[in-house]
Amino acid sequence: MQIFATFEHSMYLEVGISELQKNGITDIFAVPLKKVNIEATVIDSLTQSDGRSFLDSGFALAVVLSTIFASKGFQWQLGAIYWGLIGAGSGILIGLIFEIISFKMKNKDKKIRLMKKNNQNNGEIILIINCQQKDVTLVYDILKKNLAIGVAKVSSEKYDL
Repeated sequence: MQIFATFEHSMYLEVGISELQKNGITDIFAVPLKKVNIEATVIDSLTQSDGRSFLDSGFALAVVLSTIFASKGFQWQLGAIYWGLIGAGSGILIGLIFEIISFKMKNKDKKIRLMKKNNQNNGEIILIINCQQKDVTLVYDILKKNLAIGVAKVSSEKYDL
């Protein structure tokens, strides 16, 4: 029986491993994962999203400016439709510029990145624990008590916990 668990690199991981060893479970394998810096994109696709949208405030501003410009466009020379489109385009542009400037000021980085490079390059840790069927609940309780992010059991019958 194998149990897989993920942890953040912390003292809870060390305490959990030592508790497992005190209870006679010594077949433990730890795999550290490195953090990956992801560069932010202006437009997210359907298959990839970085969690940061630069166009949200631009679209909100586009709605406001296109409404104002279209209503004023009845009095101006080009007409309501053209002025509404000009307001929408300028709203998206102003919002995009505002978001990029504010994001750069917050991160103080030359490139737009989601995660800053810092001294803490430690990612998550994957623990692979080999144990007997009778020890599964004990291992699960120890991992849960020591703040495991996720736990899975792999047996010959099914994949669950």
